[in-house]
Amino acid sequence: MHTVLVLDIDEVVCPASEVSPFGELVEVGAVLRPVRVPPALCAALDRLAALPDVTPAWLTSWLPEARRAMRPPFPGHDWEQIDLHPAEGWPKWPALNAWLANNPHITRLAWVDDDLDGRPPTSRIRYYTEELGRRGIEALLIAPATEHGLGPHHIAYLEHWIGRRQAQPEP
Repeated sequence: MHTVLVLDIDEVVCPASEVSPFGELVEVGAVLRPVRVPPALCAALDRLAALPDVTPAWLTSWLPEARRAMRPPFPGHDWEQIDLHPAEGWPKWPALNAWLANNPHITRLAWVDDDLDGRPPTSRIRYYTEELGRRGIEALLIAPATEHGLGPHHIAYLEHWIGRRQAQPEP
């Protein structure tokens, strides 16, 4: 079964503290300030994106031109970008909803964004997982800590979740 992997950039690929559980960071360009990423994380994201039946997409405030201007090892220069539109409140949920409405074949989604962190009064992860489930979409939502971004344990979990489904024969 096909899985769409939706990723944010700031505080996911580029940790806010410039400290990553993946180790060293390297400068890959600048967007208002130098952009530093952990090469091991970028390689892991490229590996995930290359798995059979996985389609990666960015859901970020970064303009596609800024993303494409990054030097290697920055991942996903050619990944699709889900367009953000002005919205009241957090714009990513309406953008994802609009994109999913235009892609009704999607039934499986992994979404990684630090802003899914479940700040009170409600958990965005729980709420959005339930909303996606009502649409018939099996969803895995991950909110890495902004200080460190995605870690090896997140990647391992994504690999397991994606692989678990791919290993099962089609009915």
